[in-house]
Amino acid sequence: MKKYIPAKMIRQSRFVENGMTKNRIKMLIAFSMLAIVVILGFSLSALDSRKDIYPDDDTRIRLYGEAHGKKVYYDIEFELWKECYDEGYRALFIEVPYYTAEYLNLWMREDSDEIIDQIFEDIQGTQSGNEHYYEFFHKIKASCPQTVFYGTDVGHQYDTTGARYLSYLADNGLEESDNYHLAEACVKQGMEHHSDPSVRDGFSLKRESYMISNFIDAYDRCGTEKIMGIYGSAHTDLRDPDLMAGRLKSHYGDVISSVRISTIAFGENRPYRIGFCVTGFVFLLMLFIPNIYWGMKAKPKGYDEVAKDENKILLLFERVGEVMVTCEFLIFPALNPYLKLLPEGVFFDWKIIMCVAALVLMILYECYWVRYFRSERALRDQYSSFAGFPVAGATLPVIAVFLLGLYSMNLIVTFSGIILGIGHIGIHLRHYKDIIGKD
Repeated sequence: MKKYIPAKMIRQSRFVENGMTKNRIKMLIAFSMLAIVVILGFSLSALDSRKDIYPDDDTRIRLYGEAHGKKVYYDIEFELWKECYDEGYRALFIEVPYYTAEYLNLWMREDSDEIIDQIFEDIQGTQSGNEHYYEFFHKIKASCPQTVFYGTDVGHQYDTTGARYLSYLADNGLEESDNYHLAEACVKQGMEHHSDPSVRDGFSLKRESYMISNFIDAYDRCGTEKIMGIYGSAHTDLRDPDLMAGRLKSHYGDVISSVRISTIAFGENRPYRIGFCVTGFVFLLMLFIPNIYWGMKAKPKGYDEVAKDENKILLLFERVGEVMVTCEFLIFPALNPYLKLLPEGVFFDWKIIMCVAALVLMILYECYWVRYFRSERALRDQYSSFAGFPVAGATLPVIAVFLLGLYSMNLIVTFSGIILGIGHIGIHLRHYKDIIGKD
């Protein structure tokens, strides 16, 4: 005999099934978006870091890419050269013409600044014609007096510095010297470059080719295995086969490194540095304020009875996780968004999108509480889903903690988030299942 099922019950059952399906779809979308954020953050960060190849024990050619005319970069470059100099380096390759570097070498042996003053008078109006670059050379002369400069660029200022250097050599009977021939060739390169209509913002493939051949020739002449070079970052990308550094890598192999000065200036977000964390403090306020109000005035009816049956192990995980996260959020500044204003603009690590995602989750957490406080404040309201996240009162803050741990690369925070999640989400899910079972 067939059992009769009222049509109303069938409609209710279908309504519940449709609601559960929609919730699953929302949950799938929510967690998929989080997964995309994490994957994207790590992937973009890894891709960006590939632009920098740091020197190791096998490196013989250290290149550094700069933005011209910036004091903060000149200061870093001096420290880098001083470090190399103390290790025995003497050859410093720079993005100037051959004859400018030779003039600098003459100046290094002179007591007066007449030579360098003339050089800087010639380059006034260019990115390098500034007091910070002038100071950079004086610091090298004072602290690294045996430095030998090698200029590998085309002949800029060929009609001033270049012409004057050729006259100097001629006056000293050196018209048949290698110095004269190299300076003359550099002048011709400069004339060709500055008359080339295809040059855009100082860049052309022809100039790159000249810089490469000049570099190789200078490296052969310097008679040393290890050198350091400072060039505009437009020339120092080892991955680009059309640029100077990329083609030098093809020529020399893996003995060449290249690091952007902006990367060094940006530094790194040290995950375990101790200090005050503003982000953590704000997040804790966003956690504590609604929970304090809930505990004082907004507990759902029947909550105390449900809480009596909480799993002791899950409760232990929750309490330990809460203490750990609270302390860590106050003492690890690495949880703060790590941004730095440099001459080229604002620099950041792409993992910062995980920090932004954590903030979005905490804003959703506040919205969840607003909805709860405006509801009937029943148990089903407290353990409801929000924005696709099941038992949102637990999952939203726990995932936010986990994301901050990943962003900061702080394993302590990440581990604490897992401990908190096991306890906090576990308790909420048990309560949710009990409520569903009663309904």
